[in-house]
Amino acid sequence: METSLWDRSADELLTRTASADPTPGGGSVAALTGALGTGLVLMALAVTARRRDLEDAQRSRLADLAARGEALLTRVRAGADQDVADFEALMAAYGRPRDDDEQRAARSAAIRTATVAATRSPLGLAEALADVVDLAAQAEGAVHAGIRSDALAGGDVARGAAWAAIRTADVNLAALERAGADETTELVTRRDAVRRRLETPGTHDPHQQQHQDQRKQGDPA
Repeated sequence: METSLWDRSADELLTRTASADPTPGGGSVAALTGALGTGLVLMALAVTARRRDLEDAQRSRLADLAARGEALLTRVRAGADQDVADFEALMAAYGRPRDDDEQRAARSAAIRTATVAATRSPLGLAEALADVVDLAAQAEGAVHAGIRSDALAGGDVARGAAWAAIRTADVNLAALERAGADETTELVTRRDAVRRRLETPGTHDPHQQQHQDQRKQGDPA
């Protein structure tokens, strides 16, 4: 890949996406839009954190959510260029010579390796975006009412991007299933798990789970 997608202007990205060029494809666009959705959640948290009337507990909660959001943004951003790299590796594998049995075997192995990578990456992206959806749901109760819609909009964008990433993974996963690849079961399990999370939002809150566990153990809340 010559240049990171993030180094291109918005107009260049749109023009290239709407062209006959195969990249950026669905996975990259999912990462690009998902990163913007994550940014909306972070903006709502940052604007709220500037208020002077916050209690210490509120400020601490906002900082915790923002730290998680920044970590997620790093993961989601990386997905844009990774999708292009995965596509190029897969095309290179398909372009390998197949003049004899040895070459054909090497080509098949390269295709499988590249296909597995091109499945893992969008699944990882979808998982990160599902975390963003959860983060937006948690931010809803922490941010100022005047900017709450931006946090929720960010979650909506992330949800759509996550489904787009799953579609990208599904294409490659189908190829692995047809080939009987050993990794298929693990990847299907991951795909189904993130699907369930997206269908039941707000159920994967590590902060709330820790709080509940402490209560069960009799620790102070």
